[in-house]
Amino acid sequence: MARVRRVAVCATAVVATVFAATACTPPTAATGVDPNTAPRADEPAYATAGPYDVGVTTIELSDRPMEVWYPVQPGTADGKPFDEYHIRGFVSSFFDGLLDPSVDPVFTTTAVRDVPVADGGPFPLVLFAHGFASFRLQSSNLTAHLASWGFVVISPDFLDRGLRSVLGEPPAVQRSDLDVADEAINTIRSASTSPDGRFSGKVDVTRVFPVGHSAGGATAVALLARPDVPSAIPLASGYLVSAAIAGKLDLDLSKPVMWIGGTRDGIVPLDDIRNGFEWTSGERRLVEIDSGHLNGFSDICAIGDGGVVALARASSLPIPEFLLQLGNDGCEVPPNVPSQELWPVVNHFVTAELRYRSELDPEPVGLGSGVQASLPHVLRYLHNP
Repeated sequence: MARVRRVAVCATAVVATVFAATACTPPTAATGVDPNTAPRADEPAYATAGPYDVGVTTIELSDRPMEVWYPVQPGTADGKPFDEYHIRGFVSSFFDGLLDPSVDPVFTTTAVRDVPVADGGPFPLVLFAHGFASFRLQSSNLTAHLASWGFVVISPDFLDRGLRSVLGEPPAVQRSDLDVADEAINTIRSASTSPDGRFSGKVDVTRVFPVGHSAGGATAVALLARPDVPSAIPLASGYLVSAAIAGKLDLDLSKPVMWIGGTRDGIVPLDDIRNGFEWTSGERRLVEIDSGHLNGFSDICAIGDGGVVALARASSLPIPEFLLQLGNDGCEVPPNVPSQELWPVVNHFVTAELRYRSELDPEPVGLGSGVQASLPHVLRYLHNP
């Protein structure tokens, strides 16, 4: 693996507080194609579903499952039921035993299980990394949306920091996020290069585009160190400049990064996300939306009355304060915006960026400054160039 270049090489000392640093100037961002000059610069083309139907399947890694969403030939899924999942399937056995048996909210996705992959391809590969105290299906609205626009999306369970582990049932073997991501990528590549099977010849094995939410955003950024990763998209995931200055982080931010954050996020300060944007020396974009930590970026607020926190409340279970904050940030409406209003915004920006970086779009679509006026709840959009 290529050696990463340390971000922020400064001669000054880091002061006592974790956020403070002195006499360091953020790098000048690299220049590229100005999205404002593209013919469809201001078109919110990817806010709605794409031309493909969507399939989903589960692949078993060595010690955990991985979900895969993929394009399906239009009409193939007609009449077939959409896939569903239950958040109770991701909690610890002890926690599940405390829940009222009648409390079992279901989330219905827009994908159909185990249908054939679409003709054509190979399709670009996206790796999705879920957040802390979460699970591989947490953002199925986004992952299925990407598949409808021509991507194969893999999402392994990061069990070491997943919901089941946080609720008292950690995995038997501890593994790093990068180790899990490496196995996930190698597994789907083997499936694509195999002469048989659903994904034979269907996945572009030359590159992988990581997207991650919260803690998974840090995973996505860390994967920039791989030579086969051209860019990354962290969602609601901050970057501590002082940690890099102190030499505690080795990150390669010389590649393109799109940072997307919520102005109501009570878990990850928006300033951390802005710092990540400022310290990205590659091409960079910053999208700030009227979202909390969860409602714009995951299914969680739309599961029952709000994911695992709603489960606990429905069964009158006490819940740790940190999990109450993390698992409910952005879910209460009002004052927060319903997930269904924010999903199209996130779907558009993530899809537009990935289609451009993967060369499905030869020039940027819907990434010009004027697109902000066509998308509700976008409070700020910056890009360089």
